[in-house]
Amino acid sequence: MQIEQSTLDNGLRVVSARLPGFRSAAVAVFVRAGSRNEQASNSGIAHFLEHMAFKGTATRSALQIASEIEVLGAHINAYTSEDTTAYYVTGLGSTVAASVAILGDVLTASVYDQKEVATERGVILQEIKGYADDPMSVASDGFGLTAYPDQSAGRPIIGSAEVVANATREDMVAFIRENYAARNMIAVATGDVEHAEFVDLVAKHFAALPADAPLPRPEPARYVGGQHRNAERDFEQVNILLGLQSVPETDPEAQAHRLLGSALGGGMSSPLFQEIREKRGLVYMVHGFAHNQSDHGELAVMAGTTAEHLEDFLKIACEQLAKAADEIAESDLMRARNARLVGLATAREQPFRVAQKLAHGLFTRGRIVTPEEEMREVEAVTPEQVKAAARSAIRSNPTVSLVGPVPERDYHGMVRQALGRNA
Repeated sequence: MQIEQSTLDNGLRVVSARLPGFRSAAVAVFVRAGSRNEQASNSGIAHFLEHMAFKGTATRSALQIASEIEVLGAHINAYTSEDTTAYYVTGLGSTVAASVAILGDVLTASVYDQKEVATERGVILQEIKGYADDPMSVASDGFGLTAYPDQSAGRPIIGSAEVVANATREDMVAFIRENYAARNMIAVATGDVEHAEFVDLVAKHFAALPADAPLPRPEPARYVGGQHRNAERDFEQVNILLGLQSVPETDPEAQAHRLLGSALGGGMSSPLFQEIREKRGLVYMVHGFAHNQSDHGELAVMAGTTAEHLEDFLKIACEQLAKAADEIAESDLMRARNARLVGLATAREQPFRVAQKLAHGLFTRGRIVTPEEEMREVEAVTPEQVKAAARSAIRSNPTVSLVGPVPERDYHGMVRQALGRNA
């Protein structure tokens, strides 16, 4: 992998990674702005803006944007996360020039037509209703609002129906004015690409980007924890998201926390799966993981079970969490480590995943982090670090989010007690 980096006069960083033997390519533009950059009053605007990305520019209609890409056999899309909004095209190396031209047009000359805004508002409101019909999505939203109350870190990326229903074109333009500046963005091409050609293309098609903007940074996330119970919907199961405070992704111990989550509940041979499903039949699905973001993180267990098994599930899950603070089986750590290494190796073989990794390193660490470097970090994690991660997590105040036929009880207190904390 040949990685090269340049910076344009307006501050836009341009990165390429040539992947030998590849005929495919990905072109992406990453903006360091997502739901964390919102206030309660405009929650969901970053996601709404992303939805409007391909709805027309000063020179291309929405149909023209789609047609110009699809006639090449390429795919255009976008997504919003807590910290980033990404716009990207995947196709062949021969489509790089067209991809840059269209992404440049989208990001410098979109018109955000009022009629299109109204139409897309309806689309997003339907998307919100879809999430409301998914009990685990409801549990996840409740988890965020309880772990990080009254903070952008806890609000759903999609926003609320009330805010989306009242969002305007002016709200979008204001968000762009504050966040969409060249020095807050990274253009990346990976696969069958040439760096010098890519730099010239980006310089040509992104010249209209403003160099600077206010770039308001989000307030640091403040983990609180507690209990969220939603028994209003008629679901068959109780959907559970049980979590503890973890560390930010830039913390030196982040890899240990990730391996801990996977060691506990990643796969059919994991302790959580064996103890809760295989031995007792309390669940169909149980999964453990660590979710590490720019300035916060959570170690979590998710599952679904019936109300009569809820307390047993929580007790066993907490027993496994507490046990990991003193003992982590070598086989569990090996499984977690190898799963992580396989994931990193697989990502290295997908041009768009490589682009994501390169931009992510620049945004979070201020430098490019190669897949090989991240693999070395994973390989260096010791059993003591994983046990220390467990001890750190169980010292925090748990967050318990429950959705479905949940009896009205203090499950948060039960979890604290099961973890060896005072209820």
